Amino acid sequence: MNCSKPFIHIFLSTLFFLCVLLCFSNSANASSAKLAKEGYQIKLKVAGMQDTACYLAYHYGHKIFIQDTFQFDKKGNVVFKGEEALPGGIYLAVIPGKKYFEFLVNPDEQHFSLDTDTTDYIKNMKVKGSEENKLFMNYQQFMIPKQRAVAEARKLQDTTESEDSLLMLDEKIETLNAEMNDYRLALSDKHPKSFIATIINTMQEPQVDTKDLPKDETGKTEPQAQFKYIKTHFWDNVDFTDKRLVRTPLIYNKISKYLEQLTVRHPDSINVSADVIIEKARANEDAFKYAVAYITNTYETSKIMGMDAVFVHMAQKYYLTGEAFWVDSVVLGKVKDRVDRLKHNLIGKKAPNLVMEDLQGKKHTLYDLDTDYCLVLFWDYNCGHCKKQMPDYIELYDKFKDKNIEVFAICTRIEKDKFAAYVDEAKLPWINVYDPYNRTRFREYYDIHSTPTAFLLDKDKTILAKRLGPKQISNLLENLTEEKAEE
Repeated sequence: MNCSKPFIHIFLSTLFFLCVLLCFSNSANASSAKLAKEGYQIKLKVAGMQDTACYLAYHYGHKIFIQDTFQFDKKGNVVFKGEEALPGGIYLAVIPGKKYFEFLVNPDEQHFSLDTDTTDYIKNMKVKGSEENKLFMNYQQFMIPKQRAVAEARKLQDTTESEDSLLMLDEKIETLNAEMNDYRLALSDKHPKSFIATIINTMQEPQVDTKDLPKDETGKTEPQAQFKYIKTHFWDNVDFTDKRLVRTPLIYNKISKYLEQLTVRHPDSINVSADVIIEKARANEDAFKYAVAYITNTYETSKIMGMDAVFVHMAQKYYLTGEAFWVDSVVLGKVKDRVDRLKHNLIGKKAPNLVMEDLQGKKHTLYDLDTDYCLVLFWDYNCGHCKKQMPDYIELYDKFKDKNIEVFAICTRIEKDKFAAYVDEAKLPWINVYDPYNRTRFREYYDIHSTPTAFLLDKDKTILAKRLGPKQISNLLENLTEEKAEE
């Protein structure tokens, strides 16, 4: 079992989204009340439903939240209502059994009715009092059968080996996709000021005409030109001034794709992309809050090594400068503490120096080690997980000790007799040190909240990797030493 203290970032990851959501809800409700003094009233009838709960929910990025709970009567009628107007967005009527359907809410359309039945919510939907929802339901009624047909064709492709059949299925999928795209564009052109047009435009990907792309001396399209064009124009059709988009999955989908598919998975590149997104999102206070909170939370909780550098960047640029105005002083204090524990031990930075003594009282300085690589290993003699992994670390040391590699092993406890007993028992063959008076503040500088924790450093004491297990470190060292030998 890991010997660990409570993770501060578990607390933070919960608070980032909770804080932005609460502030978003309060400000949205306040502004909505000005738009519609009569609040909202959405009458819903679902033939076949009776005497059961119905939830009014809404999208907030990639999450769904319950706005309120209502009750169907014996005839399948339910009325969603409230004294304050709903912020615009894509909402859901959620029915027990994980069934739901979506509809639109506009600031100027807060009173309308939806009539359907349980056999097919969308196909049998009738709308009164909302032009937006008439367009939206027509859109879904056209799209859903097409999307199902595409899914069926793709499923058939996975089970057929006939080249002729595969070709026919490809053509069918291409035709269906073209029909859906033509429908979207026609609907957007015919109703350019509608919410559905905004949704369609936001979903559109940049269309690349290879004729317009840069060419090399031979007339061929330059490598990466298409990728660069798509990334440059990725946000062209997104209207960040439209507050309704935050209460849809669309902004999340765009941010996620931009960061995960159009950005190199390196903290420096992600930081640049994150800043691009946030600058665009400044056009809308709600979008700004969502983008900052989502990106910060994503990389604060990332399991990919090195991505904590993105969290530090976001925290220092947006939270600790006061731009995250929706966050209170308590959360800001937690953010600052987290940054202070991470900023010294990021991948690519020089590791903090450590001067510690061994069991004989001799001082050892991390920076004085003249080796190509150094493994800084934090461990605890009371930690079962440490005892389980220690043989693997010894095996790693024996494998690489002739390749100018040293282990600087730090016992995180201060009881000298117990420290010495375990060193003898386990026959730890490397530099074994501890800090009986906590003068080095290693827990803060290296963010030590669990053991064992390892940092791999190069000859300049730059951090190459951290928080990897012995087998992963062994594989990494194998590659590094092979590359060095080839040089």
